[in-house]
Amino acid sequence: MHKRALIVGIGFTCLMFIYIARLMIVQIIPTAINGSSVNNKYKEHNWKATAVTQRTKQLQLDDGRAVFLDQHEQPLQTERYKTIAFFPIKRWDELTLIEATKLGTILDRAPSELMSWVKELKFADFIYDDKHLPVRLTEQQIRQLSQLDQEGFEVVDYTARNGHNDSYRHVIGFIGEHPEWVEQRYRSEIDTLKNWDRNSKVGVSGLEHSLDRILHGLGPTYISYTLDGQSRYMAGIGARFIAPNNPYYPLHVVTTLDLELQSSIEKLMDERNVAEGAVVLLDASNGDIKAMVSRPRLQPESWANIDNNSWRNHALTAYEPGSIYKIVTAAAALEYGVVTEDEQFHCSGEYGKYGLSCWKKGGHGKQTLADAFANSCNIVFATLAERLTSQQLHDTAAALGVIHPVGWHNDQRISPLPGPMRLLEEEEAGTAVHDVLTRDGGIMAQTGIGQRDVRLTPLQAANMIVTILNGGLQYETRVVSSINYADGIPVIELPVHIGHEHKYRIHPSTAHRLRYYMEQVTARGTAAYLQGGAWSLAGKTGTAQLSGNLDGYNNQWFTGYAPADKPRYAAAVLLRKTRADSKNKAASLFQEVMELAAEHELKEQGHSKK
Repeated sequence: MHKRALIVGIGFTCLMFIYIARLMIVQIIPTAINGSSVNNKYKEHNWKATAVTQRTKQLQLDDGRAVFLDQHEQPLQTERYKTIAFFPIKRWDELTLIEATKLGTILDRAPSELMSWVKELKFADFIYDDKHLPVRLTEQQIRQLSQLDQEGFEVVDYTARNGHNDSYRHVIGFIGEHPEWVEQRYRSEIDTLKNWDRNSKVGVSGLEHSLDRILHGLGPTYISYTLDGQSRYMAGIGARFIAPNNPYYPLHVVTTLDLELQSSIEKLMDERNVAEGAVVLLDASNGDIKAMVSRPRLQPESWANIDNNSWRNHALTAYEPGSIYKIVTAAAALEYGVVTEDEQFHCSGEYGKYGLSCWKKGGHGKQTLADAFANSCNIVFATLAERLTSQQLHDTAAALGVIHPVGWHNDQRISPLPGPMRLLEEEEAGTAVHDVLTRDGGIMAQTGIGQRDVRLTPLQAANMIVTILNGGLQYETRVVSSINYADGIPVIELPVHIGHEHKYRIHPSTAHRLRYYMEQVTARGTAAYLQGGAWSLAGKTGTAQLSGNLDGYNNQWFTGYAPADKPRYAAAVLLRKTRADSKNKAASLFQEVMELAAEHELKEQGHSKK
């Protein structure tokens, strides 16, 4: 009996010794714990820090990333406003209907729903609106909340990265979480920088993606609160705000976009029920992007579905151009002297080979090059294409900027970025003739009218007009002019520069003739109905027949400039998958876009005079 008691006593003493030793290790000796299970970076924590970490919860108020501004330094997507954060406190279990009614009346929420929601809170959270953004509080709501004798919530400053204005989403893009991708792409940042880890949100598309490293910032701003042993909010300790302490951040990305123009074009496309397509509006003097709109609207919540059509920026995607490509064919014919201004062609409506015909039944009869351009005569342009070599047509396309991507880029490293910069990484290249050595007349004839293998993007189509307006000088299109510290001092400046991926320029005389031809299109040709607006217009219509499961549908195009006498803007409009028997609505939409631009110019001039 005594022996058994002795054994139990010794065992109990040993167990107590183990517990005491363990307690001494936890309290006295710092232990290495895995501070980030996703990046294998280990930090030193003592037991106090570990205990506080376990009991401290955070609610993010600002992601700390750089903000985007328009050319007038007005915020684009980022939206800052006051909202209300709720905390899980024991007091909510005792909330009365009278108290819930007072709070619900202020927040425009049903008292019973509000009571149920706060009683079920496990962590701090916001009340969300129909766009799943924290509700925006009015000044009156803020005053009324301050008068309530109620704990458990805080009025806080919140920054919505993608606010209630969903313009610009395609060009600016959005952010998301993709741990495997982050760990692979940003390994060096995770290993060396405190504000990076595997769960960091990164740019998924648009400028958010192409400028991701410099946009990342110094880290988020949180409201931090402490829970007791029963996971209840410790009101006595109170909430604390944790934010990076650096007055130079967040950085400001100053774009070339115009907030008012972009928003008005977005609204116009919705009013015209554009299901799929794009509008690009450029500064005619240097190719700067003033507006870029794509439809359907981008839906960030479905970004993981790569087949979702909203993911694609149609302004940067290469499509069949149809007759707007006759600009390239006309330029090549003039450049290489295979046509004269007074040469007479005859269009009977049928080409006589390759199964090619003109869009006009019975044909156009006698045509000069200017006539054929205005009337978009397939027969004349097929004839011209067969006179050219595939290399000549390809080189002219390159000189006009419809082969290589035309978005601003730099092949040299720009500090503080680790390598070269390309602003529009999603931009696709165009194509003319896949085989520049081909002698196939059918391929050349169909290429000359913008069919077969020809592809170009709306951005390239608009920039081609800028090249022509500048006498053949090809600019790369900018969408960002500088990236600045919060105090306005530039970190990176992105100057206007010409394209450097083509071998030669078209002659100024060729550019001059092309302008005359485009003016004839709206004066007496296929777009003669585009008259009577605030500005005179010039450009080229295009209709590209689609094949396969899209047989019976077209791409409708219009690209041009305004005002015709003193060009201020160049633009391209694409409407995808329109019925083959429908009128070219792209031309009408182009006119409406230029009407908006004209109104905007008048308003800007009025402001400058003041």
